[in-house]
Amino acid sequence: MLQVIAPGLVLVLVFLLVLSLRKYGSRGSLYPPGPPTLPIVGNLFALPRKHLHLKFTEWARQYGDVISVKAMHQTIIVINTPTLVKEVFDKRGVSSANRPASTLIDLLRPDGLNFGCSHHADNKWATMRKLAQGLLAKDSVKRFETIQHAETTQTMMDFLHRPEDWHLHTNRLVASLTLVMVYGKRAALPSSPDVRDFFHVNHRYMDALDFGKAPPVDLFPVLKYIPKRFAGWKRDLEEIKIFQEALYERLVCDVRARLDRGEENGSFMEEAIRHAEEWGLETPQHLNFLGGTLLEGAENMSPAMQVVILCACAFPDEQRKAAAEIEDIVGTSRVPCMEDLEDLPYTRAFVNECSRFLPIATLGVPHEMVQDQIIDGILYPKDAVVIQNTWYMFHDERYFDKPDEFAPERFLRHPFGIKPGAMDDPARRDNLHFGGGRRVCPGVYLARTTLDLFVAYTFWAFKVSSPPDPATGKPRQPDLTRIAGGLVARPYPFECVFALHSKDRADVLQEEFTLSAECLRPYELELTEEDKKYNATYRDI
Repeated sequence: MLQVIAPGLVLVLVFLLVLSLRKYGSRGSLYPPGPPTLPIVGNLFALPRKHLHLKFTEWARQYGDVISVKAMHQTIIVINTPTLVKEVFDKRGVSSANRPASTLIDLLRPDGLNFGCSHHADNKWATMRKLAQGLLAKDSVKRFETIQHAETTQTMMDFLHRPEDWHLHTNRLVASLTLVMVYGKRAALPSSPDVRDFFHVNHRYMDALDFGKAPPVDLFPVLKYIPKRFAGWKRDLEEIKIFQEALYERLVCDVRARLDRGEENGSFMEEAIRHAEEWGLETPQHLNFLGGTLLEGAENMSPAMQVVILCACAFPDEQRKAAAEIEDIVGTSRVPCMEDLEDLPYTRAFVNECSRFLPIATLGVPHEMVQDQIIDGILYPKDAVVIQNTWYMFHDERYFDKPDEFAPERFLRHPFGIKPGAMDDPARRDNLHFGGGRRVCPGVYLARTTLDLFVAYTFWAFKVSSPPDPATGKPRQPDLTRIAGGLVARPYPFECVFALHSKDRADVLQEEFTLSAECLRPYELELTEEDKKYNATYRDI
């Protein structure tokens, strides 16, 4: 009897297994529409390793404003309108506030130490985010306006003296400004240890999380059990983790040493150290990674600056209009200032068009559903990853006239660049590319004012162009497709020429840079000898 039952039981189990696997990669009946799935793998083989936003945009045009994609057991929902960002992330923020669970993040940042990508939006996350919002609030940032001016002035001098390293100078500008605000110390050179070490490890960190480069551990959990000696990605993660921890601890130790010497200069970390227990920063690692996460978030300003330079080279007529407007308002005897920015509508439109034309956060940072939600009859299931397709929202033909063309004038006609006669999505807002809901980037004001000031200074001082083509003598057209993918779309380094509009502007910049020494010196207590030599050569003269 047992011999008869056993084969039958095996057949039943096999049938149930096959039935389960058939559903493994399939789309539920109430899920958003999307491309046809294959058994077990779903749409996994249809997902490209690079420029995922373009594939999602293709599917959005085919299947609608919300689509779903299956990668084996994982459901990915892509929302393609501002209204859905508001509905899913803002109105239902409690249900969508998690980040996707990630084995890689857990290995790099255990215990949710990175509030930007920690899985749960719990009390620890809320504490660290509240502190970040306090530092990055408008009134707090305005305390550092003189530093924004001084660091931007130095960047112009760097463009003048060492233009071949221009993209490194934008990195230094962003890093040094953030180091001052968070740690009370600055860096005069891209090779300064804090700047050099941060960009070295942060680029490795971002690459490790890139969909196209990261091992699919969360799709195939068995990969977690491969011994480290056979898994290069595990060794890479371990090196990144060690390097980050050492860097962020070193920066905090510098602040502690300064406090011990009685040389406070008003940085955020000084206050955090004094009030760590009161603020709920339970361990030294919480202090270390609070500052480190702020530094990582601010780093995204440099790709935005590099996009502006790329567009300036690619669209010289539009750059010329912005430069003319700036000269008309500012003149030639002084540098631009924050108060000028409101009087530069075309220049602001140029920046807005750069952000629309080549957004650096093409798909934002993914959210994860905490619980099931039904929105307009469509199920957003618990544990689904929800992605904001920012690229498509800025290239949607329903709202933008010729979206693949660069046209700052669209932002003069409409505050969001919407084409004449179109009824815009009512939920559109000017900081859409900073995300939404409880996870929206808190650094909106700092990012925008720093970028606007950088653009005003650059176009006031220089005509920016690509190097000339030896055959024609005319500037080469830069390749607008040479953009690195991943969480942040950063232009690959390219050659650029910075030609002064006039010799007297170099004199104005030099005078401004020399005067800036007074406000910068309180943050130069830990300069290296190389930094001091730079200052003595270019500033303290």
